[in-house]
Amino acid sequence: MREERDLIRLMLLRNSLTQTWLINRLEDVGVRTDKTEMSSALGGRRKGEKINLILRKSVEILTEYERKMRVEKV
Repeated sequence: MREERDLIRLMLLRNSLTQTWLINRLEDVGVRTDKTEMSSALGGRRKGEKINLILRKSVEILTEYERKMRVEKV
């Protein structure tokens, strides 16, 4: 899980995207969350099936974003 959280933060930073942007993309794929829950998920302060879903879908969304934008990985 820590690796996923670190990867999400890195990908957001690398692409100059915000957590709000990611929250909106998650909602587009049917995963409802808010700023507090997202922050807790990325900070490792919350656990559970929903948090696992948020992290997994976030990685998928950001990976697809980078694929479409052809972002170079550092």
